[in-house]
Amino acid sequence: MLLGPFKKSHDDLWNITIGEYEDLYYAWSYNSYLENRKMALLAAWLLNGSGNLKFPVNVEDLAGRWVDGQVMSEKQYREYIKQKIKKRKGGK
Repeated sequence: MLLGPFKKSHDDLWNITIGEYEDLYYAWSYNSYLENRKMALLAAWLLNGSGNLKFPVNVEDLAGRWVDGQVMSEKQYREYIKQKIKKRKGGK
């Protein structure tokens, strides 16, 4: 993984720590998410502008949401928020 998308050499493998690798991975993942979001925005403009849909399409419907270092669908995001609220209220 380090040699491909991160464009690191074999010498860099000996000088990078696990924490730095993790930071690189999260930065690469977020950058990939932003690229997907750009394409989803264009697709939403095209779909909504066509006039053939009953309900408008949101960018989050197509690209998902970035939450705590991962991409979640709307359904996953709702469950995540419900669990977070339960934890805050004390698990009731």
